Amino acid sequence: MPGITWVSGRFVDPQKPSLGVQERGFLYGDGLFETMRLRHGQPLHWKEHLERLRNGCAAMNISFPLEEICTGVRETSALLENGTLRLTVTRGETPGRGLLPTLNSTATVVVTGYEGEPYPEESYKKGFSACLISFPRSHLSPLVKLKSLNCLENIWGRVEAAAAGANEGIFCNYMGEIAEGTTSNVFLVIKEKLVTPSPECGLLPGIMRAQVLSLAEKLGITAVQAKVYPQDFRRAEESFLTNSLMGVMPLVSFNRNPVGKGSPGPITEMLWQELHKT
Repeated sequence: MPGITWVSGRFVDPQKPSLGVQERGFLYGDGLFETMRLRHGQPLHWKEHLERLRNGCAAMNISFPLEEICTGVRETSALLENGTLRLTVTRGETPGRGLLPTLNSTATVVVTGYEGEPYPEESYKKGFSACLISFPRSHLSPLVKLKSLNCLENIWGRVEAAAAGANEGIFCNYMGEIAEGTTSNVFLVIKEKLVTPSPECGLLPGIMRAQVLSLAEKLGITAVQAKVYPQDFRRAEESFLTNSLMGVMPLVSFNRNPVGKGSPGPITEMLWQELHKT
């Protein structure tokens, strides 16, 4: 299935142009997005995704067309069963040229949907490999806490990871502390304690990251947000990555060295099983 595309109130052919050349999301990456799992035609953790998008629009001074957003998500989700939904909101089209946006521009809303599981079951059995990206993530940038369309750093990092034969690339910040992956948050299990970098290390606090921290508390697993360093992977019993599409993905190798036993660990599997019950 090629996917479903909804743009500003109507379904469109995804293979044909549907945005103007003055669209600021296209020109400058001036916008935000959310990616969600669909189960039985419903986007998981919809309220959390919507709230993060609302906060991001407020921070960037982009209008927040709530009714249009909800309509696009509802109409697109109704045509799918299990799959992936991406919601994009940009500042919209502005006349003229230059970086400075026009005040009171009308936001553009785009919703795309795809049927099918985003990651094969085999990935969870085998686990992911990751490597350290050669350039740092700026923990001082205000953009790091926004899920913005400015993804060039992440793209470069992902290309670098792929060239190294890894499934994911992981950023350090300027202080040498682990920040996040190109598309994921990072967790380690050290002495049976769940450890994840704190937001101050320069990361987007993911929706699934928050779900895992909440679930760990319910299961009686001690979880802390702290500074994590590359060498901590060598002493970790296990590790995993999270995002809204993969959920909890075992991380079994870092910089070509096994993490723990080099296979998915028991805490990772427990969290994965519990998340699939919801």
